[in-house]
Amino acid sequence: MITRLPVVLACAVALRPPTASRIPTRLQAAAGEWQACERRFAVRGPVAKGYGRGGKELGFATANLDADIIGDVLGDLEKGVYAAFYQTVASGEPKRAVVNVGVAPTFEGQEQPVKLVEAHLLDHDGSDLYGDALALLMVAFIRPEMKFDGIDALKAQIGADCETAKSALADVGLNYNQEGFLKTVSRPTPPSATQWFVSRDDSGVVDQSPYV
Repeated sequence: MITRLPVVLACAVALRPPTASRIPTRLQAAAGEWQACERRFAVRGPVAKGYGRGGKELGFATANLDADIIGDVLGDLEKGVYAAFYQTVASGEPKRAVVNVGVAPTFEGQEQPVKLVEAHLLDHDGSDLYGDALALLMVAFIRPEMKFDGIDALKAQIGADCETAKSALADVGLNYNQEGFLKTVSRPTPPSATQWFVSRDDSGVVDQSPYV
């Protein structure tokens, strides 16, 4: 059951390089803990094929948003691991996910040229999602992206991240507007969208340009 929070206002923020008047909040969380995101980032786009490392090498399959479709919209979003809610057409309601935003630094020589969105869907049944729309809402920051000494260390950390995400998602909720964004997976156009959700006392610059 998703708890609705009435004190959060949905605002669309243009994704552009930070200026003196709007500097992205630096996110920090102690090891094994999480920090609620005062500015929640939401993104929707089609699922694309990745390298296949998540399921085959790491044991944590991921649904990767198509970077060619969503474009360079992650400039304001800090690299790292997030607890998130997700929705697909098939899921019908918000579910839990762990999302990595970054360039995969552990895989030396195979780092991504731009930040990617890779989501491990905690409540997914394992069915093929390639080409399907996926909507994500990052609600808590777990840790910054890090380079690990090897696959085993990375696998152990991802397992810990999943447990931290479950704890975070049990304590945070969604309001009506945030649930509404997740439900846009059922809309055929535009193929992608982004939106920032900020609290009423946020003093950042707000622009009406949620789509990419």
